[in-house]
This record gives sequence, C-alpha cells and structure tokens, in this order.
Amino acid sequence: MRRRRSTAANWRLSLPESVSPSSGADAVASAPAIYCPYADKDIPLGESNPEHIIPLAVGGLNSFTLPVSKDLNSRIGSEIDGALANDFLVMSQRDKHGVRGHSRKHPEFVTRNASDAVTGEPLQVTLGQRRGLRLWSPREERDVTGRGQKVNLQFSMDIDVELRFVAKVALSAGYYVYGDQFRNHVKHEDFRAIMNQRPNEMGETLKTIEARYDHRFREPETDNDRILRAMTSGFAPRSMVALIPNSNSLSVVVGILGYYLGMLNVPADPRRFPNADEFRMGHIIVLDKPLAIRDSVWKLLQMMSRPR
Repeated sequence: MRRRRSTAANWRLSLPESVSPSSGADAVASAPAIYCPYADKDIPLGESNPEHIIPLAVGGLNSFTLPVSKDLNSRIGSEIDGALANDFLVMSQRDKHGVRGHSRKHPEFVTRNASDAVTGEPLQVTLGQRRGLRLWSPREERDVTGRGQKVNLQFSMDIDVELRFVAKVALSAGYYVYGDQFRNHVKHEDFRAIMNQRPNEMGETLKTIEARYDHRFREPETDNDRILRAMTSGFAPRSMVALIPNSNSLSVVVGILGYYLGMLNVPADPRRFPNADEFRMGHIIVLDKPLAIRDSVWKLLQMMSRPR
C-alpha cells in the first residue's frame, strides 16, 4: 500500500468550526462531585483542579482540560508529564517548533552529566537547534564554548515514560470524550496500572493486564502501524489524540508535535459508544491553537487516502 498523507492545513479546513461538548466535560459542569479517571472514583469538586490532558509543554491547550484529583494531578505532572517533556527526543521536537510550557522559556536539552574528555573538568552542556551546542564550566562560572575541547557526554532515557504517558492520556481523554460510557464499558484499569507502575514494579498485577501496545521505537510492520504513524506526522507540529473503537476493544493513539508516541489497546464494549457524525469509526482531537479541533477518524482516513 502506498502511504499517502494529508497536510494539517487541509485537514483543518475540513473540520467544523465547533462541535458539541464532550460527555465528560458535560458531567462536571455543575456537579458537586466529579469522577476522577486517575483515581477511578468520585471526589468532591473542591478536591480537584484542571488537568491538561496534553501538557502545554508538549503542545497542549488550556481549552483541553479535565478536572481530576489535585494530589494525583501533581504527582502525575512531575513523574510522567515532566519526564516526557524533558525526554531527549521530545525535547528536540519542542526545540524545533518553539513549544514552551508554563515557564515560557524556549526549550533546550540541558545536561550536567558531562566533562572535558582530557582534563575531566565537569561541564554543563546545552544543546538546541536554534543556538547550537554551548558549554558552561561550573568551576570557572562562565561559558567555555569554542575552545575546541572534546566532551564526554552521558544522558539517559526513560524507556517506560511514553507508555505511561499514553496511558495517562487514554484515561483523561477517554472520559473527556465518552464520559460514563468510558467509565462503565472500558477496561480502563489496565490504563491505570500502566500509568501508575513500571512493568518491573507490577508483580502479580502484570498477569491481569490485557492491554496491547505499540511504541515509538518499534519499526512499523503492518499497514495499520504505518497508518497510525501517518496520522500523527500529518498534523506536525500539532499534538493529537485518536480514540478508535474496534470489535471488542478501544485503541488510544497519541502524537506529540507530529511525533508518534504510542498506542494502547484495552478490552471494551464498543456497542455502547456513539458511531455517527464526528464519532464515525472513532474520534480524533487535534490541538490547533487556540482550540481543540474534533472530528471522526473516518473523515481523517478519507483525507489521508486522497492523492496529494
């Protein structure tokens, strides 16, 4: 199959200017208590605060939020959202597109785990696509870029963070879009287990998880794999979420700034989900400032199939 991809601009022009509010958003509009998909229980509205389903630092919008537990929001924000925003590959996308978070600072990769290869002097390395490589000496307290020195540089990547992030987005976006249909007819405990624990921490819980997954480092093997990646890259530099019901499951696909992050699929009863208009074959949300633009997966696939 020849891969065809629509541009974000063409897709944007095909979308309606407005859509009806989501089920989850409706549910919290005037309720004294709300359902928190992270905690899987109702909590007093006063114990919640707005959660950016996709954080601002990776292309999120203030209009794409859902109230969740304050405590869980804080923990997930630092443990998962923050870790993903500072991931080397995600940071390169943020740097490339100038996507800032709450600090409003231009994103650049910074590591203090570096040294001069000859003298062993500790160095701080800052790497950005706009300003290039810069070196700072903590010992001399000044910039030492341009001395021609060789640098030993080490950095680590959290190989679990992308699926934990996809699981977190699946919980919040799933309830945002489908409301109680998501709460009652999806095995969302699998998303929650993946969000809360790394695989080596799950113990016996791992045996109960039926989720299937795909991630950014796996080479695509099937047409479906390639379509999922084309979905996300076609919207660059926008971030997106797609919720795709299958015969007996729900898949959630997450793309960050045009970069495919991953997919999680869990058991579900899709007969309970809407499957018409903007929900036909699933629902897609593209974060195109200042609005979250929403339409059907069916319409997206039709646009992707058109010759450019």
